[in-house]
Order: sequence, then structure tokens, then C-alpha cells
Amino acid sequence: MRQNSAGLSPPEGGNVKQKAGHFGPMAGSIEPRAEAGLPKGEFKEAHAMLLRSCLAVPAVLLMLTTVHAATEECPAKSTQMDDIIAELEKAPSCNRAMKIFEACEYGASGDVQFGAVVEKRCEGDFLSGLGASQKKAYAGQLKRCDHKYDNESGTMYRSFTAFCRAIVAQRYSQKALKAGPKSR
Repeated sequence: MRQNSAGLSPPEGGNVKQKAGHFGPMAGSIEPRAEAGLPKGEFKEAHAMLLRSCLAVPAVLLMLTTVHAATEECPAKSTQMDDIIAELEKAPSCNRAMKIFEACEYGASGDVQFGAVVEKRCEGDFLSGLGASQKKAYAGQLKRCDHKYDNESGTMYRSFTAFCRAIVAQRYSQKALKAGPKSR
């Protein structure tokens, strides 16, 4: 083979093997686009769009059922802050308080009060059993939550902070309950 400016080429008069199914007089008859009557290139686009549409419907349905299954109705009498706080205070456990918080959240600065109730409920499971260094570590994690969204404005970030703090308290509660009464 000799080399030309475009790369390697066969010697003059030599043959180049064609790829099967892509060239030749019968190629159009085995291509699905020929049967669909669409110009070259449009079949792939139409096929891809149809496939995406068919896959989108089940994906959306799955997402909606997952979201619906993951969240419950807010059990408070109303969406008034006092009713939600009363329901949070009645929660029999830290995990239940967290579920109520998730179900009744405002997604705004009002969640700060709800999160404080959840923190207090969860802290009842572990705070008295923590040593000085563990209390310092817990306070450090809460402080990280407080500063996580310092550079963000908007009330939803206050909600994110409240959830962060409640999740930290919930983790400590779960760890203490898993360890048993001797660690508390």
C-alpha cells in the first residue's frame, strides 16, 4: 500500500472491500427507512422521538408513584403552624417526628420552628448520654448545617438548614437507640 495525503490507499487498480449491508444496489431494500417512506436521516429521528415518548410515560408514572409512596399526608388538623407544632410534639419517637416534619413542611423559613421541635424530640434520646467530646462533635455538626447555606438567600435555604439540623439529631438518636439503654 502506498500513502497519500488522505491516509492509506490501495495500489492503483486494487480493490477495496465494501462493508456488508451499507452499500450496493440492494441496500435501500433492507433499510427500515425505505419501508417507512422517509428520506434518509429522518427515520432515525422519528424513531428516536417515538422511543423517547414511549419510555417517558412509564418513567413519569414510576416517578409519581414513588414520590406519592414516599410522602404521607400531613397528620395535623390544619396547615397552621400551631397545629403542626402540636402534632410534632405528640410524636412518640424521633423517627415519627421526622416523618411528620417531612409531610408538613412549608419549604420556607417556617420550617425552622418545626425543625427545632424535631431536634428537641430527637435529643431526648441521646443528649444526656453524650460525653463532652461527643457533645462537641454534635454541636459542630449542627454548626455546619447552620453555615451550609450562608451564601444563599431565600427562605427555602432556611428550610434546608432546619432539615439538615433535624437529620443530624435523628442520626444521633438512631445511633443511641441502636446501642441500647446502657449507652444512655
